[in-house]
Amino acid sequence: MDIDIIDENNYFSKSDVKYFKTVISKTLKFLDFDKDTEICLSFKNDIEMRDLNKEYRNIDSATDVLSFPQKGPASNMLGDIIISYDTALRHSTKYKRELNDEIVHLIIHGTLHLLGYDHKKKNDKIIMRRKEDELLYQIKAKY
Repeated sequence: MDIDIIDENNYFSKSDVKYFKTVISKTLKFLDFDKDTEICLSFKNDIEMRDLNKEYRNIDSATDVLSFPQKGPASNMLGDIIISYDTALRHSTKYKRELNDEIVHLIIHGTLHLLGYDHKKKNDKIIMRRKEDELLYQIKAKY
């Protein structure tokens, strides 16, 4: 698997980045993606995330995670996941969990969005949450 992680603001240590790559790799394996699958994970601050959310979703506020599926049948690129470090940090404090556990949840959540999962409707939200829980269990992540 080709997993790129972009952390221009150096929020995380090299061992954290390695752990996130492992999480992505395990997630994709459990979802039956082959070894040629490519994915990119980026970390932004709330200001950058707000700008992206406004540009692509017409929502003028920061969000925790954005996913951009790659279009085209000839590509092995699944897509891009962008996580707001600031929002993840606030959520980890609010919900009393480790930051890396919050990041893992957002990685899985973002990956499912790349695959077309959504949570706008009640039934879709239930389906997506069950899949998140299943994947968290499969990779033995705490959440």
